[in-house]
Amino acid sequence: MKLFAVVAFVAFASVQSVDYAFKCVTGAASAPADCTATGDDEAAAKLLAFCHGPNGDADNTYAEYGCDKCAQDVAGCMSCRSSDATTGCNTYEAPTFSFQCYLEGNATDCTPAVAIACFGPAKAYNGKVTDLTNGGCGTCAAARTAASDAFELADCADCSKTLCNTSSAKVLVPFLAPLIAALFFL
Repeated sequence: MKLFAVVAFVAFASVQSVDYAFKCVTGAASAPADCTATGDDEAAAKLLAFCHGPNGDADNTYAEYGCDKCAQDVAGCMSCRSSDATTGCNTYEAPTFSFQCYLEGNATDCTPAVAIACFGPAKAYNGKVTDLTNGGCGTCAAARTAASDAFELADCADCSKTLCNTSSAKVLVPFLAPLIAALFFL
């Protein structure tokens, strides 16, 4: 009988599993969510504690955060082992996007950012400050701070679409130049 009790206890003890409670970020504004991993013992359960989220690459269309590893073959997802039960291992990062702005009249790749930001001279600007007339990536305020030749913020225009910082004159000149040359030789 004692042997039966010992065998029953060992069998019952070996079937028991241990839950490990931890946290993972599940979105931008949310507090970390409660997650659980189950293993044969606490050490094994901790080895199974994972969070997932976007991998941080620009133009990533994957946007889900949560408990567990990424599903297999999901592009743009990154898993991390959650060894800290209170904070988790994934943190929210705002997605970034690739874009272009005109710089010296040429389309230029900008550093991927959370929001598109291009700058250029305001329509009424007649000055010759090249740090402004060349345009570029970023905001007027940032361009003014970095400028070697200061300009007034009122003379600068911010815009928030790709290749939005060109004046109509800059666009028309390349198209009109051949036309004017052809008319000159007629």
